[in-house]
Amino acid sequence: MNISILGGGSWGLALSTHLVKHNKVKIWEFFPDKALEMQVTRKSNYLPNAILAEGIEVSSNLEEVVKFGDIVIIAVPSDKVSATIEKCHNDIKFKPVIICSKGFSIDGRLLSEVAREYIQSDIYCLYGPTIADEVYKFMFTGIVLAGQTKNASLKKILEDDDLKVELSDDIIGVQIASTLKNILAIYVGMLDGMGLGENAKSYVITKGLQEMMEFGYALGASKQTFYSIAGIGDIITTCFSEKSRNRTFGEEIGKGKNMAQAMQEIPNVVEGVEALRITNKISGEKNIEMPLINGLYKVIFEDADPLELLHSLS
Repeated sequence: MNISILGGGSWGLALSTHLVKHNKVKIWEFFPDKALEMQVTRKSNYLPNAILAEGIEVSSNLEEVVKFGDIVIIAVPSDKVSATIEKCHNDIKFKPVIICSKGFSIDGRLLSEVAREYIQSDIYCLYGPTIADEVYKFMFTGIVLAGQTKNASLKKILEDDDLKVELSDDIIGVQIASTLKNILAIYVGMLDGMGLGENAKSYVITKGLQEMMEFGYALGASKQTFYSIAGIGDIITTCFSEKSRNRTFGEEIGKGKNMAQAMQEIPNVVEGVEALRITNKISGEKNIEMPLINGLYKVIFEDADPLELLHSLS
């Protein structure tokens, strides 16, 4: 099987290490100089100390990479998904597509909805608690493959002894869970920055999960999905891992920095910030009560007092 991965970041590289064991893999990297460096040196600063496995090719030629694959995996930042697919829509539209990017589109849609504008074949999402360097090191990881129907054949292609794949037919739910958990991680990080301890974090995670479920249900998701590894599993990892950019961003907010100052401390994209903006907008339009998440919006975007926010929750 030939597999194309669009996105040469840490997750694309980590996933390729598993897939190349039984498939041929070609990665598209947006920046030509980085693509050449990765191809020649077999290293990348996106995933420090990692060595690209033999058989993985890297190219900045999007058309070439997409045409290569029987399956196309999309692992670019969420705000780049639409533009990336549009650039190669003639070559990708009849191929099965797996979206690994987490977040909403720029205009607030689910990424599967964006992809459906261009893709006439099956669309899937692959989400779960996946710290990239742990996946690269073949440390045991579980993940969820979601589509309109469960695809056991695709599961077999993706899965190995150290990467367990569960199937779901709730493609809406897994996308919302994987997006909103980044928001929750910002809140938990903020509590750490304020030095408020474990009790406060448990309280916020419980309340936040309830809000995530209500939001998802309003958009057509199954509440049960939020109890899966794509839901509570991803929440645990993202909220407590020191490698989580969203949690680290929140910690800087808790220490008293504003959004711009906190962003300067994070080398890569903090997906939860844009997700927070869009979630706040959607919840207002649909009259979904989300006091915790909407309150966090006021802290991040309007410089509200985070301690007052916490005390106002009920």
